[in-house]
Amino acid sequence: MTVMKIGLITTLDTNIGDDFIRDGIRGLLSERYRGRTIEFVSVNKHSPFTVYPPWHPVHVRNLAGLLPLGRDRVRSAIERVCSRIGETRFDSCDLIVQCGAPVFWPECSASEWAVPLWHQVVGRLSSRIPVLNLAAGSCYPWERQPVKLEPEADAKYVRDILGYCRLTTVRDPLAERLCKSVGGDVVRLPCSAFLAFEPPAAREPEYVLVNYMPGGGHYEWDQGIDPSIWEGTVRRLVAELRKSEKVAFLCHDDRELALARALAPDLPAFLPRNSVEYGACIARAKFALCNRMHASVAMAGMGIPSIAVCTDTRLLMVAELGLPAYYVKDATPDLLLERTGQMLRTLDDERERLLTLQAQTRQGYLAALDGALSAS
Repeated sequence: MTVMKIGLITTLDTNIGDDFIRDGIRGLLSERYRGRTIEFVSVNKHSPFTVYPPWHPVHVRNLAGLLPLGRDRVRSAIERVCSRIGETRFDSCDLIVQCGAPVFWPECSASEWAVPLWHQVVGRLSSRIPVLNLAAGSCYPWERQPVKLEPEADAKYVRDILGYCRLTTVRDPLAERLCKSVGGDVVRLPCSAFLAFEPPAAREPEYVLVNYMPGGGHYEWDQGIDPSIWEGTVRRLVAELRKSEKVAFLCHDDRELALARALAPDLPAFLPRNSVEYGACIARAKFALCNRMHASVAMAGMGIPSIAVCTDTRLLMVAELGLPAYYVKDATPDLLLERTGQMLRTLDDERERLLTLQAQTRQGYLAALDGALSAS
């Protein structure tokens, strides 16, 4: 049987949330091409030149760093000339897929993968290999959400990548609006990470999980966020919740684990290292409060509701699931305690709603894939 090769533009060994995005997409593609043997070829977009095999002459670019002058100019010239040779790991693929994560953010056109992956590889191959951009999201400061793509370099970059792709799905309304501002035709569906986990046949919810990040998110974005206020809010929430619930921390990296242990040394703190461990961990949750948006999305896929708190428009991805999502400055202790109480009283209804939405989301993706790939 002929093996189908699918190239994935993704992030590797950086953030477990990217694994959930990729797992959801792999599952969809496996279902779309059920009965075929699939080989996934993953390229880390943060190391874009790994799209080339080790023997490829493009790697001579690394020697440019030895030059006394003109390093960047020489390196760019080597990349431009050698990229025309082709022979990348994607050249032999039957399909190329960009796997979720923020695609639109301030100065996204300057990302390290924009030229070497999108323009020099995907752009060249898009005339003969179908390209999909799935679960693309926005990441802008909550207080400075744009109405259109600016500057023009970002607008051109997005127009180009939309033009390379047979299908673009976006995971939030801002991403949809920005694509439409440059004439893009996109489909809005929840993040593919929502499809990464299936609810276990039987489970016994045990914990209220807390995922804590200083200041409420990855970036402060010059919005005047005081991290001590959010820390105080989390301390109060934990103190109130543990009066009636078993509380534990859910951590995505070693830093979060150290912060959790400093915040409440006597409470359990979990740090799953892969998707399998993560699924087993969140299966024990009845509810969660999350600063990591993909913690909320992953749990929602198991029918577990949460409240999300963040600093930027990644919040919109969680709101798309019908879950409460708050900008950190608005997330007061009283508000969060009130919403937590409401959601703990309606867990069964929320579970049913989320699982129904997950099934609808899967069908929405499969229909979009069929429309884009009907001839593939």
